[in-house]
Amino acid sequence: MRKLGACLAAGMIILYAFQRDAPPAYGEVLSGAAAEMGTLEFPVDESSATAESELRGKIKVDLISVELPAGGFEFNIDTTEPFSPEYPGEQIQSPVIRVANHSVVPVKVEISQVAEIGEEDIRFSPKFGNGPEQKFQLLDKVSKVGDPGTAILVLGASGVSYSSEADFEQYALLPGRRDIFVARIEANGSTDLNLYGKISPDFYGEYEFTVSPTLKISTVNATD
Repeated sequence: MRKLGACLAAGMIILYAFQRDAPPAYGEVLSGAAAEMGTLEFPVDESSATAESELRGKIKVDLISVELPAGGFEFNIDTTEPFSPEYPGEQIQSPVIRVANHSVVPVKVEISQVAEIGEEDIRFSPKFGNGPEQKFQLLDKVSKVGDPGTAILVLGASGVSYSSEADFEQYALLPGRRDIFVARIEANGSTDLNLYGKISPDFYGEYEFTVSPTLKISTVNATD
């Protein structure tokens, strides 16, 4: 039986940004419908009376301002390191990605989509003998990662741990998957992100791949 070659791989993430709910953040009071009117009556021998009233206002945020990295960053992978949901970053050595929210409201960072991986996104070591086909595939299950060139990747907050493989898998960077939650950032706050995952080596040695997710920034709803 042939042994797998080098247990090292290199990758690149190219981040594209897409901002939703956009236009430091400014507030503007919105003019609304006319107030509902009522009648307050009291006896003439009383000097005053009270009535409960409620004032409601709406503030429109005109600008969401978020600073995030442009372009790509490279990372190295050591597939001999173990993977576990509790310590999901053992295999991947990547720079910290800082996202800063300069707005007066919280925002959430999501991956709106992950581009399909084409032949131009992968570079393998030279093939030899009658070994298996060279390919790279992103998967959505940790248990599926084992064949040469298979991987599961997640972009998440630095230092995060996951309760189970299923918890980790729901955030997997999978081509075709949309609106993958990454992090929530409070008003005027920042969050560091890291890349996590499990990657199998190629049969023939080292290889490189590029993954291109699109980041989406949106305001946080009350239900989020």
